[in-house]
Amino acid sequence: MRFPIDRILIDEDARDEPLTEEILGRLPHVPYGVGNQFSVLCRELALERDPLAGGKRILRLMRHKGAFLKPCPGTRNYVCCGLEILHIGQGCPMDCTYCALQVYLNRPVIEVFVNLDDLLRDLKESVAHSGRGFRRICTGEFTDSLALEPLTGLSARLVSFFSYLENASLELKTKTDFIESLLDVDPRGRTVLSFSVNSPAIAAREEFRAAALDRRIAAASRAQERGYRIGFHFDPIIPETDWSTGYFRTIDEIFRRVDGSGIAWISLGVLRFVPHLKDAVTSRFGPLPYFHDGFLSGLDGKSRLHSDRRIAIYRLMAERIRSRHKDCRIYLCMESPYVWEKSLGISMGSNDDLRTYLDDAVAA
Repeated sequence: MRFPIDRILIDEDARDEPLTEEILGRLPHVPYGVGNQFSVLCRELALERDPLAGGKRILRLMRHKGAFLKPCPGTRNYVCCGLEILHIGQGCPMDCTYCALQVYLNRPVIEVFVNLDDLLRDLKESVAHSGRGFRRICTGEFTDSLALEPLTGLSARLVSFFSYLENASLELKTKTDFIESLLDVDPRGRTVLSFSVNSPAIAAREEFRAAALDRRIAAASRAQERGYRIGFHFDPIIPETDWSTGYFRTIDEIFRRVDGSGIAWISLGVLRFVPHLKDAVTSRFGPLPYFHDGFLSGLDGKSRLHSDRRIAIYRLMAERIRSRHKDCRIYLCMESPYVWEKSLGISMGSNDDLRTYLDDAVAA
């Protein structure tokens, strides 16, 4: 299964890239144009009621001219894990109602960076000359790591590339089950294949065009059998009435089908957002109850639930996870040392502490 693409735009300097040819070969019936059409298209989309909805069916093939590897933007005043982002493109064909990309990206179409040779060279040079020690690198920050894998085959190449590195690991983060290209590549312990998951109700109602929850967990099980370390991200946790029932069902299903000893980590993050995301979501989907809970302004300016509520949620989630696998490595995304201690009983006082905690899961 592929996401529908109605149109392809190719920047003039991207036309002769091998990856461009590969993508066009896999979409032979989709019309495309070469040249400076992007600005005109953006003006056309801006006149539509929902520019993002139309933009998610348009693919732009372009060269990335900046650095491919950058630090995760993180959040000031909270503990950050030191992840680095490998930029393979931006935008996502899925349409989760809570997605922060709705306000973080200023271009509505899906962009793929096709200058693969530059990407690999930048990556190789950065890792080879690193003075930082071990590096955890992820492609799933501004796009889904596998959403376009049937068209690009990029993630399979990255898995192969990282399999020979001693001082770096790759994390692929997805809401799809597009793992076929990865199954014949030996990750040699250097790739964590992570699945963003939620309660069954939230996944079905709020994560439009994402793979069904059971398909994501089934994909995790298959990938684990082929040697991949697995990760799961419960982020955002949306604490509706009786929220724990659905989330516990997901936890139980994960450990029923996936060997807990092969799970690198499980992250937890309660819904938080920049304030204007609520306006963007309301304009696209109408009022959503969970954006109107008792939010306060956090230290980073994002809307967050009170720390006592977050602690209670994390504590219950962690207890359920540990009841299924007592040694599972759990971490919190962008939380304070106080919340770490009160919810998980873990002293996590600095970014370096969390970086070491996660490095230990993949560096061996």
